[in-house]
Amino acid sequence: MMIPGVTIAMGGRDWLVPPLTLGQLRRLMPKVRQLTEIGARIGEEQIGVLIELVTAALQRNYPDTTESEVESLLDLGNAASVLNIILTGSGLKPRGEAAAVAGTISRPFTASSPPPAVTATP
Repeated sequence: MMIPGVTIAMGGRDWLVPPLTLGQLRRLMPKVRQLTEIGARIGEEQIGVLIELVTAALQRNYPDTTESEVESLLDLGNAASVLNIILTGSGLKPRGEAAAVAGTISRPFTASSPPPAVTATP
């Protein structure tokens, strides 16, 4: 039986993304805080946190899902949506810095500005 959540297409298939359990949320809260402290920057460390959060949520319905698999599913087109699904489904409201994170991940870019995922952070 699948745990209710939001269905999102990633990697050519539909995934039912449930909220985090309270236990997962308690364990991952420092990571959630770390992610919301990004502000307008996203770098390698923050991408790792995002992958860890998404993996934890997906493992509720897909226990064999690995971080490596999630890393290949997430892209700039779906990362912000998945993050918002997980945070709001878990009772957290992305605002302030968390909203900035979602905006940074999904913000369009021009040829003169590289996508946020490849922007170096000091």
